[in-house]
Amino acid sequence: MDRPPLYAPRSLTRLALWLAAGNLVIAAAIATATWLALQAGRESDLTRARETTENLAASLSIEIGAELKQVDNALSTLALQFRRTAGDADQVRRAMDRALADQRSLLPQVDAIRITDARGQVVYGLAGEEGALNVGDRDYFQRARDGNGEAIVISEPLFGRVLHKWGIAVSRRLEREDGSFAGVVYTTLSTEHFIESFKGLTIGAEGAISLRTRSQRLIARYSATEPHSIRGIGDVIVSEDLKRKMAANPHQGWYMTRTKLDNIERITCYREVRGYPLTIFTGASTAEFLAAWRGEVVQQGGLAVVVILTVLGCSVLVFLQQRRDRRAAIGLQQLALEQALMLDNDMVGMMRLRDRTVVWKNRALASLFGYAPGELHGQTTRPLYLDDESFREVGDAAYPAIAAGRRYRRQLRMRRKDGTPVWIDLSGARVAERESLWMMIDISALKESEATAQHLAVHDALTGLPNRVRFTERLAGAMTLLGERVGLVAVCWVDLDGFKDLNDEFGHEAGDVVLRVVAQRLLGGVRGHDLVARMGGDEFAILLTALRAEHEAEPALRRMLTAIAEPIRLPDGDHASVTASIGIAFAPHHGRQAESLMRLAETAMTTAKRAGKRRFVSASSLPGNAMNATNSPSTSVGSDAPTPVDAIDTPSGPAPEPGTEGAKEAAATPGSPRPHDPGPPAVPDHSFDESVAGEEDPGATLDGEDSSRVPPSRKPG
Repeated sequence: MDRPPLYAPRSLTRLALWLAAGNLVIAAAIATATWLALQAGRESDLTRARETTENLAASLSIEIGAELKQVDNALSTLALQFRRTAGDADQVRRAMDRALADQRSLLPQVDAIRITDARGQVVYGLAGEEGALNVGDRDYFQRARDGNGEAIVISEPLFGRVLHKWGIAVSRRLEREDGSFAGVVYTTLSTEHFIESFKGLTIGAEGAISLRTRSQRLIARYSATEPHSIRGIGDVIVSEDLKRKMAANPHQGWYMTRTKLDNIERITCYREVRGYPLTIFTGASTAEFLAAWRGEVVQQGGLAVVVILTVLGCSVLVFLQQRRDRRAAIGLQQLALEQALMLDNDMVGMMRLRDRTVVWKNRALASLFGYAPGELHGQTTRPLYLDDESFREVGDAAYPAIAAGRRYRRQLRMRRKDGTPVWIDLSGARVAERESLWMMIDISALKESEATAQHLAVHDALTGLPNRVRFTERLAGAMTLLGERVGLVAVCWVDLDGFKDLNDEFGHEAGDVVLRVVAQRLLGGVRGHDLVARMGGDEFAILLTALRAEHEAEPALRRMLTAIAEPIRLPDGDHASVTASIGIAFAPHHGRQAESLMRLAETAMTTAKRAGKRRFVSASSLPGNAMNATNSPSTSVGSDAPTPVDAIDTPSGPAPEPGTEGAKEAAATPGSPRPHDPGPPAVPDHSFDESVAGEEDPGATLDGEDSSRVPPSRKPG
């Protein structure tokens, strides 16, 4: 049976006004939440520059991929709605106009969403002042028409006939019930949209970010030197180095050359947007990186949540306003329309209550709570709540508000029939003297994603270790409590030796495996209340607390150096080895400021590398330090002072770097066979004297979780 129209014709105008207001709110939220500038940092080599641009390219590819996935989902929903919509022409138009408006409200980044017939004539989605439009000659229309409808089609860069600006079109094939071609649904992402997204990223005074199609045609480009330029849009203007690199590996890579568009030499990394024929390029000026800059992007929290809640709030307000207008105008017919809407809904649970007893519910509610179709009818809502207290609390707060004509809304945990809890977005409104209408949405996935986002904000995605933000917080907390307890706090800066050569020889996938194994081995060498963090690239930091003297840290550092040097099995079955250089600074001996301690430890690590690598050096041995040399004799570096790890390998000299001829000869020497088990060595749970093993970490009280533990990683291979 065809459903009668749910809204008066004038409500569509009101809906458009509300959606426009919602879009303004979303635009303001996005404008105020842009990326903060990258902080100028210390001098960095080309390896660090490449890592920075690779990370930026990976992040942008994920963002653009997620955005295209969102667009794809919207187009798929519209294609399904088009195929299922039946009735006369007016009913079909109203249904498709509502569907377009709903999806448009979820995609603030697109310019328009339109639907064409089989000849390419746009039939839905054009504003009245835009006139007629036919896209039958467009490449994306023809590719969608000739395709199978399973995937979206992304066009080459094109100049819009209506909006008169550059962009790309994303389209999907429409089919009738018999599978025949009925047209396409498409939307456009403008070049300006991508440029505005790129503007929020700090890339230096001469950096550049660009987005290209698989044929290397330029979609969008933002350069700090030419922020408003659209030069090259739609053209293929690329260097020979880019062509060679893309021919060798079209998915990801890096190269260094002068950019053809502005003749600026950059180190450029590219990353394919997974699942889509687009490639993101991020370039940083070699002059800037060689002069000095390094930083990290401060990620924004909750922007996606703000956008979703804003759109949802606007949609709910529109729905309630339209429902009140229709109730006053058509009376009893509204009841039938409400029931039709509820019965057709499979996503939002709805029920009608009289004195907190169920008089009507839709199938989504029964499915949400696990009840049979007629099981809740005539029953009180008490079984849906976790306990009597929450049942009473909702009743005391909701019904006075509903009686006063206000809408009640709350997020709380409720209970399924089998007893399992579920997070619900609960909202209710009055419909009669003793009756109210309630809507329930399962938001368990949203709650889980919020918890996951909070974890990722302070943890490294590759190793699971705490990141620089968490390490700095814990160190600052330990500094605030340092004067209240007896003991020292040690900051250790760890840098892997030969990691670049390993990456060049075995590839980045092997490098990721090595970083994960090293993280586990470092964790095996510290106590439960100590902290191991990844600071970026192949650098780690360790926070050791509750030490009575500097020398108490030496056994643990020796064992960690030994553990790191053990061979590591790579995914292809090969073995690789890396060593480490460690710098250590102690508070309060070397200061009480977290940032200065970290810089001092990094300086000591640099001294360890210059002294021959595979050792640790204390800040007490650095020139100009006031510490007594006898306080840490094993950390001094000099021609006549052996380091703590001189005895780890053979006394004839330092161990050869992985991948060198010396390493290959050592592996082939009889008596030193390749180890059968390449996993991490057995390292004690803590590597300290028993006299300090039971003392607690003064900084750990500031953190409610065990930040130094990481979830088990997948085995390589």
